[in-house]
Amino acid sequence: MSRRLLALFTAVFSLALSKPAVVLACAVCLAGDGTQGPISDAFNSSVLFLMAMPYVVVGSIGGWLFYLYRRAVRKGGSAKKKAPLLRLAWNHKESGNE
Repeated sequence: MSRRLLALFTAVFSLALSKPAVVLACAVCLAGDGTQGPISDAFNSSVLFLMAMPYVVVGSIGGWLFYLYRRAVRKGGSAKKKAPLLRLAWNHKESGNE
């Protein structure tokens, strides 16, 4: 099995070296020759946009929670130390089920 895998790897690697333009080509825009065109620029911009989206979503949720916390503190509401609405029982003695 190891010899077959080595032979397959050698065959693929030698084919890749024989066609360097194929190795450098992008799978979507096929602009592997180093020229920057409008298609490759648009592809790069879309990749950056997709990479930034999770940070924007998490940051906006975090900002919204921070805003709610600050508003509650300013109004003197639930952000101050009060008894919790629901007390979690961590053992049988606290839960009342002895």
